Amino acid sequence: DAAAAPTDRSYWETIKGGPETVAMADQCLELVKSIDTAFELKYNKFYIGLARNARAFNFVTFRPKKKHMTLEIALNQSEENDKLIADAGLETLEYNTRWGTYRIRLEKNDIKKHAETLKKLMVLAFEYRSA
Repeated sequence: DAAAAPTDRSYWETIKGGPETVAMADQCLELVKSIDTAFELKYNKFYIGLARNARAFNFVTFRPKKKHMTLEIALNQSEENDKLIADAGLETLEYNTRWGTYRIRLEKNDIKKHAETLKKLMVLAFEYRSA
């Protein structure tokens, strides 16, 4: 599967995104580690995912670009989730019905500014994926 083809960090820093936006994935990983410290980033051709104990576990994925990063959170679309995201003032892109993910566009300071909301969404996605 081309989407799951492994790459490395330098690929994302030089070709797809940049050092600053890949560092945003690191910041999000710190939020994920509040769920389980075993999670690490897994660099794929079209996205940066998560792995736990060397196995893919993608309840959130990251797509660094040159100037921003798109965070994708695997959750069913619901009024409650929509409200949580809207109340936080996060910039959303169209919900991905094919993969069942909320797509949130993050700028440099958004992760620190919205850490509690992002962590809450990640916990919900982890619980949803683990059920």
